[in-house]
Amino acid sequence: MDLEDVRFKIAAARRMLYREGVDSQTAGHVSVRAQGEDAFWATPFEYFDETMPDHVIKVSFDLELLEGDWVASPALAFHAMTYRRRADVNSVVHHHGHYTSVIAEAGRPIGQHNLVATLFWQDQALSFDSSNESAVNDEALVAALGDRNVVLIHNHGCLVVGPTLEVAAIKAILLEKAARYDFDAQIVGGKESDIPERLETLKFNLEKYMLPEMWAAHMRRLRRSDPELFEVLT
Repeated sequence: MDLEDVRFKIAAARRMLYREGVDSQTAGHVSVRAQGEDAFWATPFEYFDETMPDHVIKVSFDLELLEGDWVASPALAFHAMTYRRRADVNSVVHHHGHYTSVIAEAGRPIGQHNLVATLFWQDQALSFDSSNESAVNDEALVAALGDRNVVLIHNHGCLVVGPTLEVAAIKAILLEKAARYDFDAQIVGGKESDIPERLETLKFNLEKYMLPEMWAAHMRRLRRSDPELFEVLT
């Protein structure tokens, strides 16, 4: 197994999320589309920081187990639907980060109170799930996401999607940071940045220059904090 193995990268992404305070207890999932197949790689119910590559499974869009030994969670259904509906999406992160969930509870997008929030400018949707059959109504959630890359789920958490695992994972981390800035800014009476040209420029620069470097930086941190993860590499 090497650094580019999708199972290793999913395990690494979950540990990055946990180390940055994006905790979902044993819920929450990170998945990656299996290229050329109606299938995707995903993780089971467990704490993010205990995930190892051999815990990662591959399931069909109908949640049939194709590879691995863990049972596929029914909660992966909205991952499958996202991949069906969005050909541009190759990774989905679902988490219940504390501050992200608090802002989702307010029923509004995360505000422009810090530089990292510009990554999510005009890219957040809201989902108000009224289903009594499941924690998340798959159809309603994916419909709410539309063509955006973040959906805040009322009384629940969020869904972050991206063209790669690296982008989706780092954005999921930064969404929680942006939510905390929003929460704290409300306490001190902060004012949102509201100049479209500035927000657009900042968003472009962060996506081009910061996101790629952050994955590499978090990987370096993991080598120090989670040496057991790297023992599987050959």
